[in-house]
Amino acid sequence: MRSGGRLATFTIEDVIRAGSHIGLVDLTVQGVADVLGVTAAAVYRHVPSRSALERLVGEAVLDGLDLVDDPAEQTVAHLVSFGLQLREFTMRHPGSAEYFLRLFPRGPSGVRLLECEIAALGRRGYDPAAAIVFSSAIATIALGATVAEQQRLAALFDQAATAEAIAAVAASPILQQASAGIPAHTPEDYFVLMITAAATGLVAQFPPGQALALPARDS
Repeated sequence: MRSGGRLATFTIEDVIRAGSHIGLVDLTVQGVADVLGVTAAAVYRHVPSRSALERLVGEAVLDGLDLVDDPAEQTVAHLVSFGLQLREFTMRHPGSAEYFLRLFPRGPSGVRLLECEIAALGRRGYDPAAAIVFSSAIATIALGATVAEQQRLAALFDQAATAEAIAAVAASPILQQASAGIPAHTPEDYFVLMITAAATGLVAQFPPGQALALPARDS
């Protein structure tokens, strides 16, 4: 309810809706206050910090992600599908990839997603420890690649920087030759290549049913 142009009262749900409207990239306590028509101090009575606000909104965003598992897929294909689903979702929700990467899981939505992936890999013969390692590795690669892709897309608006990058490649015969040998592809094609290679390596390193042992680096 509004009174005199201000919300007489508001709830955590109102804060979450306002924050989701703003989006994770531009999320601030003051921004939420402006949307609600209240003071930042009033918002702080509901959320103690910017980090707490990010968690509320981030978990609400992640609540919209439902991972689909095709039981007929072998482990590599499943992991590639998992990575693609993360990419598609986080490309549609700017800032969510960074939210994933900063600290995960941070709340019930993240816990639900991790439990779903543990169950999916369990159906393929992996115990929970191995499932966490697999899913974390694929998620880290997928989300890092998505953040990089989003940054590249944003950089395209900087025409001067783009022209400089093109000129730098054009000035190197080695880079020109190498670039000419790369087949035409989309960003998603390249993403699938990376995720498939990572998934294939993980499955080769840790067959189902084998005790998890991370390789030690030689000193």
